[in-house]
Amino acid sequence: MATVKKKTQPLSIAVIVWSNITRQQYLQRINDDKLCQILGITSRTLYNYRQDPSALTMKQVQIVLEKMNLSMEELLLI
Repeated sequence: MATVKKKTQPLSIAVIVWSNITRQQYLQRINDDKLCQILGITSRTLYNYRQDPSALTMKQVQIVLEKMNLSMEELLLI
């Protein structure tokens, strides 16, 4: 019986950026409440971003860059 390989979807920029924000959140020991405070969002909105990172706005990305002391290159690392 032959196995069918699933085709993988290419990563979107939003998914890459969000995964790097999550990585930095872990490295900088920022809990979810603090991240919500940084972004000016509710915990429900944070949950929604985790389900659909494309909802994150460029303004919020800029806030993350400033508050977490990151460069855009760090957020775009694959």
